[in-house]
Amino acid sequence: MAVHRFGQFLVNNNVVDEKTIVEALNVQRKRTAHIGMIALEEEMLSWKQIFKILNEQAGSAKLFGEVAIELGCLKEEDIEKLLELQEKRRPRIGDILIQLKIIDRQVRDKMLEEYFKEISK
Repeated sequence: MAVHRFGQFLVNNNVVDEKTIVEALNVQRKRTAHIGMIALEEEMLSWKQIFKILNEQAGSAKLFGEVAIELGCLKEEDIEKLLELQEKRRPRIGDILIQLKIIDRQVRDKMLEEYFKEISK
């Protein structure tokens, strides 16, 4: 079976259970910066622009980036850069599991090595 996510790999190898991965994913989601905040840090948007985008986004199913483009606050390539930065800054599941004292660094490193072997097949 092809595995594309490290968390699923850990479950498949009986290192953790599904509930633990869901908990770690919730921690990851909470600790991942929103692209609006990253845009502010990168000086791509002001607080005023963020407020305008959020007001426009409220009550719609549109993503922040879609609204920012529609309002002319950001371009498509800006959103791509922000999403790349968001992904780079996202806490990794293995690190979260260490912080939660579910696994230790040695287990994470061993499983990462096996995971990368698996996905490179």
